[in-house]
Amino acid sequence: MPLLYILWGVLIGIVMAAPLGPVNLICIRRTLAYSRRNGFTVGMGAAVADTIFGAIAAFGLSSVMGMLKRVNGWFEIIGGIILILVSLNLWTKHPHLADVKDTVRDRLKGAVGAFSLTMMNPMTILGFVFLFGALGLQNMGQEPLHAVAIIVGIFLGSSLWWFTITGCAGYMRGRLSDDHLLKVNRVSAMIVALCGVWALAKNLI
Repeated sequence: MPLLYILWGVLIGIVMAAPLGPVNLICIRRTLAYSRRNGFTVGMGAAVADTIFGAIAAFGLSSVMGMLKRVNGWFEIIGGIILILVSLNLWTKHPHLADVKDTVRDRLKGAVGAFSLTMMNPMTILGFVFLFGALGLQNMGQEPLHAVAIIVGIFLGSSLWWFTITGCAGYMRGRLSDDHLLKVNRVSAMIVALCGVWALAKNLI
């Protein structure tokens, strides 16, 4: 029954994408500053990373998971530095609605950034492992068809989340002024910076 496993995958994809972390904030901010398409494209970068981690969990690649655990600290340090750089960029930007240039290159650049941030967080794979265990899906590697169905579902679920959250943010876009966008940038910058500082502090102190 591959359809059932696709539905399980959709649920897992939504649960993993939904927590309001740096990528969610960046997608919301990009939707408000540029367009729904821009925010959604950025979110899809994270969806691809989630799908990769989901595939690792589904096929039970314990050796890869062990490697991720060993380099977890370094990944978090690099991710923390990236988050701080992103926050500085957000803080110094003052987007003007009249000057927005929503280009394909900018969307792809944002998607690569979201993909990198998600991949730099090995805790994501642990989240997938815990979810698979809680749902009794830890032995999916023995049933390749079911594992593939779950992986497809994870991608669909994550994509659905990004479509929904950017759609909601896009609804608000027409009601915001340049000053509102500046405030969104500053608040987003502070939260993203705190996430970066936390990642560095717990590995360096």
